[in-house]
Amino acid sequence: MLAENFKIVPIMRTTDFTTGLAGDSINMKNYHKATFIIMFGAVAGANLVVQIFSGATDALKSTALTFKYAYGSAAIASADCDVLETWATAATTGVVVADASHDNEMLICEVDASAMLSGEEWLTIYPNGGTSGVAHIVAVLQPRYSGAASASALA
Repeated sequence: MLAENFKIVPIMRTTDFTTGLAGDSINMKNYHKATFIIMFGAVAGANLVVQIFSGATDALKSTALTFKYAYGSAAIASADCDVLETWATAATTGVVVADASHDNEMLICEVDASAMLSGEEWLTIYPNGGTSGVAHIVAVLQPRYSGAASASALA
């Protein structure tokens, strides 16, 4: 079962990220890696920026992190939408989601827990910018110890 090998965590359900909305923070103390799956609806207005932060407590965005990312190659429900474009590395300033260029597309972002500073075990994804649109985000975590029933990663 997938859930015995990975922790699946709903992070964000939003109707408008105009002013920036942080997803639920994840306590990474029991996980090696976080993979965020972002499903965009229409992206309108100015560019959106997706950043990932670590912090010492829940919701604290202290340190911007570099991370790997790749877009789906087509709009969701189109042929080849499940094929990823070339992986790239986002700087700490994040990855820019250009206005209307990625409407209804998927963006995958991955970050290793080893990239987090000592004492900062909370991870937060932050889509922000002067744009409007919707996104749903799910995190898939690689646990340090797998098992059939795992505790919440949000506490």
